Amino acid sequence: MRDKILTCKPHILHGLLLAVFLITSNVAYARQEASEWSFSPVVGIHVPSLKQLNEGVFRAPFSGRADVLLVGDTATQGTFLLKNPLPSIDYGPSAGIEFQWKMSDEIWFLIGGSSWEAASEASANGVLPIQGVLSRVSNSRRGKLSYNEFFMGWRHNVIRRPEKLNLYYRASLHEIFDIDYREDWAFFFVDGPVESFRKNIVIQSQATGVLLLQVGFGAELFLRKWLSIGFESGYAYGVRDFSLRDSRVRTDFLDTDNLFVDVPIRPNPKTQNMEYNSENGSGYNPLTLSFNGWKALIRANIYY
Repeated sequence: MRDKILTCKPHILHGLLLAVFLITSNVAYARQEASEWSFSPVVGIHVPSLKQLNEGVFRAPFSGRADVLLVGDTATQGTFLLKNPLPSIDYGPSAGIEFQWKMSDEIWFLIGGSSWEAASEASANGVLPIQGVLSRVSNSRRGKLSYNEFFMGWRHNVIRRPEKLNLYYRASLHEIFDIDYREDWAFFFVDGPVESFRKNIVIQSQATGVLLLQVGFGAELFLRKWLSIGFESGYAYGVRDFSLRDSRVRTDFLDTDNLFVDVPIRPNPKTQNMEYNSENGSGYNPLTLSFNGWKALIRANIYY
């Protein structure tokens, strides 16, 4: 009897393994059938709150001190102030991609990335003292702010009509890892010792590691079983405000031009955080920014 039992065990074991294999395969196949992915190109606008950029940095002048030749070889040092305020940045376009994985008919996991950029430009005429002579100058100014982000979150279908319509809300955590600000000042001298010459100042600074929590709602309309068009609106809220750092300044002005420039935006000597000049050129103020604001997006969802 004992020998029979011993000889039967391998068959029982094989049977159990076969049953486990079949069950596992069926479960895996069922999960595979239930699992769906979607890929979505996304475009839209972001309307961030950039109060200190619009009301501070964009109104900062080009100012400083210079030796101005008065009569003969007699020169005196004076101050100069050239104002060329930029229009406010109210919104900017964004573009990115997103992947979604179906966890259930109602819940989808999402992951993706996007880029945003906005710029402002203005022109003005004025007078600058260069090489000891007051010279007429034409100035073009441009400011550009941009960022890249990575995000993940989830989507919950509230109203679901298979292959026709989905109404949903979503929440996601956004890591902004690359923020760049650049300001260009281009000067064309109409007369004076450098007549017809161009001189430039380029100011760049960066920031990273900004977290945003975004919530919103949306709808998608199916054009085909595998294709839908979606519309979304949401609000992004930052965990904290941030400062720009890592400043770099490039200029064509030379020591022989006898200009001592107070650039519109510069790093604080102690903290290295960027600060901006007052509108009247009287002194510098700390600069803090946030990307809190509304977003509106259009997306094409491709299911596979």
